[in-house]
Amino acid sequence: MTVSLSKLLDPLHDRVLDGLEFARIAFRLFDEVYELPDDGKTLRERKGDVKPLLEEVLPIARFALAHYGQGQYLTVRWVRGSQPFDAKLVSHGGRVDHGMWPAQSTLEVTTAQHPNEYLMRERLNSEGGAFGLEGLTRIKGPAGAKSVASVPTVHSSLETINAMATLILGSIQAKAATNYPQDTTLIVNVELNGLYLDEEWRQLVHIVRERCPSHGFNAVFLCAGPGIYSTSL
Repeated sequence: MTVSLSKLLDPLHDRVLDGLEFARIAFRLFDEVYELPDDGKTLRERKGDVKPLLEEVLPIARFALAHYGQGQYLTVRWVRGSQPFDAKLVSHGGRVDHGMWPAQSTLEVTTAQHPNEYLMRERLNSEGGAFGLEGLTRIKGPAGAKSVASVPTVHSSLETINAMATLILGSIQAKAATNYPQDTTLIVNVELNGLYLDEEWRQLVHIVRERCPSHGFNAVFLCAGPGIYSTSL
């Protein structure tokens, strides 16, 4: 099986799709990459369209699934490349007619992740494992070859959660400093800094809600993991 990484997202680019169809195609495209016989190397390298698939398209699909329902039917138009938005939504149904959900809106997606996330992916591809995000450093060997070293570090659960909350809040604040259209919803793609149980996710969301900076977005939507956690702030 071969996948064209530069054309992977062609079925979604600049097309107006029902929200459920958008999500179905997005998940199918992810499966095409996931099922490559390379033990996840292509997913971790994030070359070509794999990066926007993981960091834009899948979070938008998660948002569409979370908000699609009776009286609230969404269509999604995602556009590849650099522009002042990541996707446009057009909605119809009873909730829209009664002013409970906007007829048109803009989606902007950002990613909150540990600064060593790229080193973790590189280490996993080269060595197959690592102790954790905090203990990663790039080193040079005797011949000048670069590699990623991993050493164990110790943190409490609350320290890990607070660190992730700081990353999420920083991502929201950075986007809040930009002038987006008034109808914009911010989606934060959260790449968690460790394994989270349900209670730890709830703690994380609670901290982010308490400390969330002022912003002009219609709403902020968090999603994390491969379909595991999502919530609106």
